[in-house]
Amino acid sequence: MAKSYAKKKGYTLSNLVENYFLLLVKSEETNKSALTASVASALLGSLRAPDKADYKEELTNSLTEKYL
Repeated sequence: MAKSYAKKKGYTLSNLVENYFLLLVKSEETNKSALTASVASALLGSLRAPDKADYKEELTNSLTEKYL
């Protein structure tokens, strides 16, 4: 059945299988991006930072701790 379909469409069976897996991978990547965006939007504004927070200093300290 798959061979005849491929032949009718002018493809090889290998091409059909390869294209199927490429579409499958792209679909998974798209779903991951959408999930990440929805999680980020759901978390937006849920944490409060101190009024006098120095983000650059905190980032510098965190990266220094991690890599040094």
